[in-house]
Amino acid sequence: MNTAEFLTISAAIVPDRDAVVGASGRLTYAGLQSRVNQLANGLQGLGVSKGQNVGVMAVNSPEFVEIYYATASVGATFVPLNFRAKTEELTHMVNEADVSTLIIGERYWPIYEQIKGELPGVEHVIGLDFAPDGATSYEALIEGNEDIPVFTDVDDSDPTLLIYTSGTTSLPKGVVLSYQALTALVVNTQAPADPVSDQEVVLVSAPFFHIAGATTMMSSVFSGRRLVVLPQFTPETWLDAVDTEGVTHAFVVPTMLKRLMEYEDFEKYSLKTLQLITYGAAPMPYDVVRAAVDIFPPRGIGLLNAYGQTEATGSLTYLGPDDHHLNGTPEENEKKIQRLRSVGKTMPDVDVAILAPDGRRLSGDEEGEICIAGDRVMKGYNKREDDTEAAIHDGWLHTGDVGKIDEDGYLFITGRLKDMIIRGGENISTAEIEHVLEDHPGIAEAAVIGVKDNDWGEVVKAIVVAGPREETPSEDDLTDYVKSRLASYKAPAIYQWIDELPKNHLGKVLKTDLRDLYGQPTEGTTA
Repeated sequence: MNTAEFLTISAAIVPDRDAVVGASGRLTYAGLQSRVNQLANGLQGLGVSKGQNVGVMAVNSPEFVEIYYATASVGATFVPLNFRAKTEELTHMVNEADVSTLIIGERYWPIYEQIKGELPGVEHVIGLDFAPDGATSYEALIEGNEDIPVFTDVDDSDPTLLIYTSGTTSLPKGVVLSYQALTALVVNTQAPADPVSDQEVVLVSAPFFHIAGATTMMSSVFSGRRLVVLPQFTPETWLDAVDTEGVTHAFVVPTMLKRLMEYEDFEKYSLKTLQLITYGAAPMPYDVVRAAVDIFPPRGIGLLNAYGQTEATGSLTYLGPDDHHLNGTPEENEKKIQRLRSVGKTMPDVDVAILAPDGRRLSGDEEGEICIAGDRVMKGYNKREDDTEAAIHDGWLHTGDVGKIDEDGYLFITGRLKDMIIRGGENISTAEIEHVLEDHPGIAEAAVIGVKDNDWGEVVKAIVVAGPREETPSEDDLTDYVKSRLASYKAPAIYQWIDELPKNHLGKVLKTDLRDLYGQPTEGTTA
């Protein structure tokens, strides 16, 4: 199925409903389809067709939605670029992705000017929200073409989206997602547009170059929802949008949720229409989700934790609203509190398994690698056959995450394969130590790495950020605290105190940076 049909179907069923709202205005489904038709004809006029790639470097806007559906209409591949990337990374992404048509927001034109001499494959440059000298403007490209539908036959295996991983390494990897993968996600998890029911309103503040933003764009259009697009997140603009547009559903990363709860004017907003906040894309600190449970469900706002990977087209498991309600007996609530550390149960259209290194499927509380099978698995990494073969074999996508599934089917992520510390032959998961350290009232955040040791091979090193308390705990106290919760060999041998953990734009801790900065055992104090 060509994903361009998501829009065609909704435009036929609910043509007069608002489809997308943003800084550039609002469009009904009929209006969105018309502009997509014009843009698709404009792209065809430039020679864009199957086998070609259209890149976009800009902040979120309604135009992103138009560009994706027009690109799908002509059978080309959509490449949303991380505008926060460094010039070296952007040059790499544009060239590796074979972008032939590049659409750029005015804000990022100076960056393009710096690197354009290193982009030999770019044939057409289009100014998204301005008219650059010597290049076509986006509106001119649309206005100069007829409102005639364009439809291209595609194979299910053809690529429709090339999305780059979040870039914790110097050169991000491009994940190639097919029409089949995106169709499986949307059709299997969403209901089609319904002209009778009240329209749901979805707020997107995650960037469209991230899988969470891209899939929200597709699922919302298929379901006939109104998509409210924020150029970038701030607590004020997010809260304003919820109340102004009557938002019913929203997705946030953990950092966003924390900033919302800490916003000084938070209580001034009614949020009366908001039904569900989904959070994910990075590990959620336990104290943040625990605070959220006390704030949102009592106001009638559900919480849902979604765990996924770009390589598997987004969300794979979910911890639903019922698991975030602490309204049962003390025993029931205690069980739910423990489950708040999980990422919930597997979605019905994928198979999530815990595999041993020899490929055996593990059960019970056995730890192993989290692996995925199903139609939503990526075609592979763009132009990286070795990486693809390492990630997909025997029918399973190997995520690199370590975890376990409990007797009730809840998935707990306990670390990353490359984050495993081997101390004297014992495997140690960094995540469980980080969770324990962050439970200490004197610690705000913690990250754990392994460092070389002559006696043990590796020992545990904790990089910690002190909490707001006046008195910072001693390292001996922290070690005793960890030993009271975990096996003694898992307690940190070395501590490093810093002001802030390095993170990417989604709130993921940059372990590579930590290893570069603090990976020597001589740094810090041995406990």
